[in-house]
Order: sequence, then structure tokens, then C-alpha cells
Amino acid sequence: MTFSRARLVRALVAAFAATLVSAPAWVPAPAAAVDTPTAATADAALRVGTFNVRCANCSKNPVNSREKSWSVRGPVVAQSIVDERLDVIGLQEASPGLLSGTKIAQFENLLDLVNERGGSYDVTNDARYNCTRTSSTFSSCGGYLNRGASQDARIFYNTQRLSLEDNGSLRLDGRSIGNGSARYMAWAQFSDKVTGKQFIFATAHFEPGVSKSKTSVRVKQVKKAIAELNRVNDGLPIIWGSDLASSKLTHVGNKAYDAFRAAGFTDPLGNTYKSKVIPTSADLTPSTAVNEEYFTLNNFASGPKDYVSRGYKLGAHLDYILVKGNVRTTAWKEVMNLDSGGKFAGVIPSDHNMVVASVALA
Repeated sequence: MTFSRARLVRALVAAFAATLVSAPAWVPAPAAAVDTPTAATADAALRVGTFNVRCANCSKNPVNSREKSWSVRGPVVAQSIVDERLDVIGLQEASPGLLSGTKIAQFENLLDLVNERGGSYDVTNDARYNCTRTSSTFSSCGGYLNRGASQDARIFYNTQRLSLEDNGSLRLDGRSIGNGSARYMAWAQFSDKVTGKQFIFATAHFEPGVSKSKTSVRVKQVKKAIAELNRVNDGLPIIWGSDLASSKLTHVGNKAYDAFRAAGFTDPLGNTYKSKVIPTSADLTPSTAVNEEYFTLNNFASGPKDYVSRGYKLGAHLDYILVKGNVRTTAWKEVMNLDSGGKFAGVIPSDHNMVVASVALA
């Protein structure tokens, strides 16, 4: 089993604490922008999210003038995470590759940016690659060693609210990781410091594309990820947040989504194939969902896309938060900064919109 830096630090702190006899307890002051759990919030829902942040290298060839470099987008991505006061978030395209002219990976840079803005976050596994050498680049890997690295699929969590109990990863295809194309899932088991309840959170970036062959690959990846969750889970609630790369308006069907539902996962919006409104059987209602009518892919357009004119009051989503077990979703939001005219205001953080939800563990 591999151990993240955060777990090792906690183990050392615990060992040191055990040697103390009468030293007074000390609790660090909370960061200004993040809620510190107290007894008064013992029944408060957890804030969870998923965000495809677009790889830094991708922006070297922008789709249009609205797509900015990572040096410009990164701080906006970080501020979005802090502003939403997330307890855990699944990230896609958070690359382990070094940012140009630096010795820091994109996901490491994002973690720093989040904490510089008042966050108190850590990554569940800080290994860049599964390599024998802990060097800075994949080219000097030295050979394979499972360190639990998960390529560009990463999980950040609020250390003030959650304790990391375990974590792992799984490679979802056989492609080389050298060029960043290999697909991975990342999972983590957490304990809520307020309630003591435990759960599993997982994320991945599945194969994009709308052809039958791409759809088939994507479904195989989903089933492999679900099998891994079944293997590592011992009856805990599961929260899945990721870019499924498939939507309800895909002409070949939303088969990745269907595979999750067949495995017992629930979509709190009930956004099944070609559904037009939130069904009465869904966990949520229109009053507990925000911006649900928009496509979660924005492609750096001037404004978000909806299908209201075609009768769809519930958008075509690529990015989902799905739940399984004793967990209930109480609110859902697609995060966007819009001006009074409904257009994107300021820097667009990514070609996907972040999706967040409030969930309550039973």
C-alpha cells in the first residue's frame, strides 16, 4: 500500500503527540475563507465538487482569445475552489507534468494557489508518477513502481473537515503515460472530523469522443473503475465526481452514465437520456439546483450553452456528481461567473464548468 505525504506527516505527528504528558492542546487557527467544523455544524452537509481544469499545455494552443494561459487561469480555478468552500473535489487534467520554466507540476501549483487564497487543502497522493525515482520528470522515471499516482486525476480535500484514511489509484487503459494520454482513476477514503462518518470519494477522466468505438472504450473504463470501488469499499457511501465525457444528448447514448446507474449509483438531478426536466423522483428540485439548464462544457465560448429553446430545462452535462449508499444530495450547482447579460465575465477558468453539490451522510 502506498502512503501520501499527508498520511506520513499525520503518522509522525501522532507519534510525537503520544510522547507528550501534560502539554496543552493546540489547534491551528482556521483559514479565513474556509469554515471550521464545530459542534454547531455537526449535521452540516459536506461540500463536494468535480472540475476538469484543462491541462496547462493545452492552453498553449488556445481555442480562441478567451482561453488564457494557465498562469492566468490557474488563480481563477483556485479561487473558485476556495469560494465554494469545498470539502473534497475531484480534478481532471490536473497534470503531473512540469509547468513551463518551472520545477513544479500543474496539480502542485494549483494546490499552492488554493492554499495561498485561504484554503487548508492537501492532495490525497502527491506522487507525480509511478516511478522508481522520485525525480521531477517522467523522462527520468527509472522504471515502474506503484506509488499510487493517478496521472491527471487528483483529489484535493479540506484538512480542517476531513481526515484521509486510505487512498489508491487504478490505471484504466494500457496506453503509455509518457505523453499524458493514459486514463486513471483516483479514490480516497475519508473520515468526517465533525460526525466521525466515513465515505469514499473517487474521480477519473474517461475517454472522450462520441464514436461507437470511443463509447465502447469509455464504458469499459467505467466498469473497471466500478469494479475497483467494489474491491476496496466495505459498505461505505460512495461519492463519484468526474468528467464522464458523455452526455444525455450523445447520439450513441449516455452509456457511461448508464453503467454507473446500473451499478447502483444515483444522479441527484435524474438527468437521464434526453430528459428535459428534473423528475419528481430525483433527490433535488429546481429550487435546490443552480444553473442546471446549462451544458457543463463551455469551450471558452462567450456564454454558456443551454437547450431551453429545444424544450430542455435540464442541461446536457459531461460532468457529474453521482452517489451510492447512505448519502443524500441536498443541493447542486454549476459554477459560472456571468454578467447581467448572461455572458461569461472575467477570465474563464476552464473549458468545463465546475460542478458542486452538498451531500449528507446518513
